[in-house]
Amino acid sequence: MKTNRDQMGRFLLLCGVFAPIMMMIVIFVLGQITPNYNPFSDSVCQMGTPDKPYAIVLNAGYIAYGILMSAAAYGLYRSITSTTTAKRMTILLCIHAAGTLLLGVFPDSLDLAQKHLTDDLIHNIISAVSYVPLLVGIFIFRKVAYQETALKAVGILGIIVVLINLPVPVINMFGFFEPISGLLQRVLVGASFSWLALTFFFLYRKRYRL
Repeated sequence: MKTNRDQMGRFLLLCGVFAPIMMMIVIFVLGQITPNYNPFSDSVCQMGTPDKPYAIVLNAGYIAYGILMSAAAYGLYRSITSTTTAKRMTILLCIHAAGTLLLGVFPDSLDLAQKHLTDDLIHNIISAVSYVPLLVGIFIFRKVAYQETALKAVGILGIIVVLINLPVPVINMFGFFEPISGLLQRVLVGASFSWLALTFFFLYRKRYRL
């Protein structure tokens, strides 16, 4: 018989599965339908500038993701037996969630013709606050993954995700990346979101024996 505690635990972990999948769908769909936008060369955040017709959808997606991932972080804490690592991972995921939520509150205001990092300082700082803790969290999660047979593959995948994401901060600093900078960002961010969805799915399966 399912208790209220079990139902809450299921819901929290499923938030971690749904949130990144939802965000990837939003990013992909808006990239196809936003006018005067090139998903290969333009960054994701440029779909959220005030002049874009679907900016509210992207920014609402950021906010929804932040709320869902905060809930998922608590669910992860309840599911992991390694208390120290669970606390660190929970804190990092909460920072990541809060940073992503703030991306929706402080959207990119760059003119597409003026792609300079210093033109939108607040948004760029929030982006770093959102993304860096996630990569650190993925890296430290390997300590838990290597102790659990069902999570070993996720731990190895996490190391790969972190390594391939290291160039993200400097992509826009090199002109030869400009024609595909948007595509690179999507691939790298998509790898992180995919890792999150898989990790929470395996945690859900492990705890509730699917």
